Amino acid sequence: MENLVLTRIDDRLIHGQVMTAWIKTKNADQVVIVDDGVAQDDFMINVLENAVPDNIGIGIFSKEDAVEFFSEPLEAPTIILAKTPQTLEYMIDHGINISEIDLGGMGAKDGRDRLYHTISTSPEENESFKNIISKGTNVFIQIMPQNDQVNLENLLNK
Repeated sequence: MENLVLTRIDDRLIHGQVMTAWIKTKNADQVVIVDDGVAQDDFMINVLENAVPDNIGIGIFSKEDAVEFFSEPLEAPTIILAKTPQTLEYMIDHGINISEIDLGGMGAKDGRDRLYHTISTSPEENESFKNIISKGTNVFIQIMPQNDQVNLENLLNK
């Protein structure tokens, strides 16, 4: 998809790394958050809108609305942020061309096991990652732009 400069899974969504490093590295003009819960939470919408620099556009969509939004050509370099692989799997299954996904951060919590350093995943999330990879999407871990990419498929198959 033209002008899609980064698709990233990070359960923190917008935070210092995304704002300072990834937006600059990718020359993004807008950030689109895709999360059903956040899209219905006026408080979180306000917090996230205030977390981006004034010169960066922000959109917050449910996965269904995101499919509609991304069905049209992107007018500006765009970063997609989602909390889980299931959200991006839904978008791919509904015709959105996402060629690569950066797994940036998924914290430890009940039902998740450590996959790589500070990244933890559940069996359901691992299954979603495998489904995404089987559809031809390159999925890797890259915490910061200066870090090397780590192939997720290799970690899932250990």
